[in-house]
Amino acid sequence: MFTFREMFASLAPFFNFREMFTSLAPFFTAAVVIVLSPFVKEHIPSAVSNYLVSMYEKWLSRFSTPQVTVVIEEKDNVEISNQFYEAATAYLRTLISNSNSTKPKRFKVYKEEGQTESTFDIVEDEEVIDTSVGIRLKWKFFAARKEGHHDIHRYFELSFDKGFENRVLESYLPDIVEHYGRIQSDNNVVKLYTRDTGSRGSVRHDRDENWVYVILKHPITFEKLAMDPKQKEMLREDLDRFLRRKDFYEDVGKTWKRGYLLYGPPGTGKSSLIAAMAKYLKFNIYDLNLSGRLTDESLRSILLSTTDRSILVIEDIDCGADLDHHRRQYDSFTLSGLLNVIDGLWSSCGEKRIIVFTTNNKDKLDPALLRPGRMDVHVHMSYCTIDGFKLLAANYLKIEGDHQLYRQIEGLLENVEVTPAAIAEVLLKSGGIDVVLQGVVEFLEQMAAEAQRQSV
Repeated sequence: MFTFREMFASLAPFFNFREMFTSLAPFFTAAVVIVLSPFVKEHIPSAVSNYLVSMYEKWLSRFSTPQVTVVIEEKDNVEISNQFYEAATAYLRTLISNSNSTKPKRFKVYKEEGQTESTFDIVEDEEVIDTSVGIRLKWKFFAARKEGHHDIHRYFELSFDKGFENRVLESYLPDIVEHYGRIQSDNNVVKLYTRDTGSRGSVRHDRDENWVYVILKHPITFEKLAMDPKQKEMLREDLDRFLRRKDFYEDVGKTWKRGYLLYGPPGTGKSSLIAAMAKYLKFNIYDLNLSGRLTDESLRSILLSTTDRSILVIEDIDCGADLDHHRRQYDSFTLSGLLNVIDGLWSSCGEKRIIVFTTNNKDKLDPALLRPGRMDVHVHMSYCTIDGFKLLAANYLKIEGDHQLYRQIEGLLENVEVTPAAIAEVLLKSGGIDVVLQGVVEFLEQMAAEAQRQSV
């Protein structure tokens, strides 16, 4: 008669230990359930039932594989955004939307105006299973408000079998970040963010509840910008050079960012240029209004809450602050605080970022703001020239080539200061091409006559 040991040895070629554990586990589980049933508990001593349960737990822990859990938080202790969190969010959306993947029991789906495809998203406390690099990985999303804090603490838990830590950290997560970069490059939707948390309607929150956004629908492109062609080409080449020089910035020890100052009278196209830059780069825009109650600390927090591959727009830089090196007020930031955000140590928290400043009065700015490293490129947005007018006429009236009234209009533009926005209003009037262009001539003649009367 075979002993248990001999019987087990004879079966060894057919079963490994883990397979035998898997096959026998349901029987042991059933045995423990029976032991814990009210009927059985009444007829056996509690010490016996407790002993059987403890032995079952020890047996289970001995043969089950320990799990490792990696916590991926949205932000760190100083509120810097976590690239792994951003990448994981995008990756899980793709994973859930994949028709060949096993979808979780619950998930979100929505489609914003301007999007061509629906967006799938993970919901709180729901598991998403992924299989990659030979490992079964379990994702779970959590969102909770910390006690005594206003902001919501968001994070992922990524669980997998112990022993695969290096493979997950050195291969799986970096691959997700690379995948996120490809999504950002391919995504044609540009978001316009604002700090106006009181806004409602079509605005949405995504990564930070202090920022709300809408999809940027501005139709402008570099090709349609009514500005000097040489200046426009210079600006586009500068943006291209910035994008491809990551290694250069690292070699010289500079943060991968670029500052632009757009200056000129109202209506000369500063906002349109920013929209064209964002669409060209496929960067989101963070629009910062300096007229609110901002301190040096809040400026730093705002910078840290923006993402990489973004344009931070600070409009009317000459109007919103007490730019004094020495005075510090509770409800106003200082020049030194602003300089630290755009060119100090805190400015290095992030990369591939652009800061655009706008002003109607460049002469009012402190020279400390204007130097390279803060405002690297100065772009003068001038009054309408004949080149700008021809582009406007092509956009509004679909004129190709020359027109008999262009020379008369060119002569008037040389003596009249008029913004592209004002010209565009005249081009919007109804009528044929000749009628509308004649209206432009009359409009410029009236402006010239008014300027002459004021000079007398």
